Amino acid sequence: MLDNASPLPYSLKFSAMFSPDLLASLRDLCARHQRFLVISHLRPDGDAYGSTLGLALSLRAAGKDVTVVNADGMGAQFEFLPGSQTLTATAAVPPEADRLIIAVDCADPKRLGSVFESWKRLPDVNIDHHISNPGYAALNIIDPNSPATAQVLYEILTALQWPLTAEVAANLYVGIMTDTGCFRYRQTTARTLEIAARLVEAGANPTDLAESCYQSFRAERLRLMREVLNALHFANRDRIAWFSLTPEMYARSGATADETEGLIEYLQAVRTVEVAFLLEIMADGMTRASLRSRGTVDVQKICATFGGGGHRLAAGLRTRLEPAVLEKKLVDLIAEQLPA
Repeated sequence: MLDNASPLPYSLKFSAMFSPDLLASLRDLCARHQRFLVISHLRPDGDAYGSTLGLALSLRAAGKDVTVVNADGMGAQFEFLPGSQTLTATAAVPPEADRLIIAVDCADPKRLGSVFESWKRLPDVNIDHHISNPGYAALNIIDPNSPATAQVLYEILTALQWPLTAEVAANLYVGIMTDTGCFRYRQTTARTLEIAARLVEAGANPTDLAESCYQSFRAERLRLMREVLNALHFANRDRIAWFSLTPEMYARSGATADETEGLIEYLQAVRTVEVAFLLEIMADGMTRASLRSRGTVDVQKICATFGGGGHRLAAGLRTRLEPAVLEKKLVDLIAEQLPA
C-alpha cells in the first residue's frame, strides 16, 4: 500500500495541513525507504505511545522494517498496548543512514532525548499537533487543530490507504482518548468522535482500552495521590492550584514517574480552578512544569517564556530555575491573565 502511486483519496474534512501535495510527498518518501525508526518525546503519555506504536504497526503491516524507540523505554502503565514489547530505549548507536526517522507527537527535537541528540541527526519526518512545533524536519505535518497526534495519524493512514489493523486502531484510539481526557477537552470535535467510532469499527475495544488506561493502576499510584492531596496549594481566590512532586513523595509511596500521568486532573476538577500546574525536580537537575487551563489563560504563552510549549490549554516547560522561584513566577504570570 505504501508503494501505491494512484491519486490520493483526499478528503475536504482535512485541515489545510493535509494538502494533497504534502501527503503525496510523505507517501513517496516512505515508498522509497524500506527501513524506519519511529520515536517520540521524553516522559511519553498515551498519545506519544499510541502514535509511535500505531504508526510502527501500520508500517510493519505494509512490509517495512521498523525500529521503535523512546528515551524512557516502555512505561509499565501502557504495556497493554499492542506492539509494546517491540519498543526499546533509544540506543547509543545511531541507526543506519538509510533508516528513515519519523518523530511523532514531539514539538521540540530536544525532547527526543540526549541519546538521540548524540546521533547528530534530525528526524526526516515530523508528525505532530502542537502549535509550538517549529517544523524541524525535512517533511513536517503539523495540525494544531487536532486534539491528538493519533488523530493526525488516522487522517494520514486513511488518506494514503496504509494498513489500519485492529492493533493499529487500538493504539490510535488510546492516543486520542487520553489526549482528549476521554473526549472531554475543548478540542474534541465531531470529527474526533467520528474517528473514534471508525477505530472501534476497525477493532479497537473501547471498554477494554478504557479499563487498561484508567482502572488498572497499582496501589502505589494511589499512595502517591495521597501525598499529592496533602500538599496542595491554592492562590488567587482558589483560581490557581498546584502541587510539587518530590523524591520523598516517590520514596514514601513507592510510585514511579510514569504513574503521575493524570494527577493534575484532580486539581482541574475543582470548580473555581482556572489553571492547575505541577512542578517536579528531574534527575538531571532541571525543574519540570506541566500546566492546564480551563480556557481563560493561555498557558502555552506562559510556558514559551521559559522556552517551553504546547497548546493554549495544555503546555509544559523545563528550566534550571529552582522550584520555589519557578512557582512564584508561574503564579504571577497566571494571575496577570486572570480577570480582576
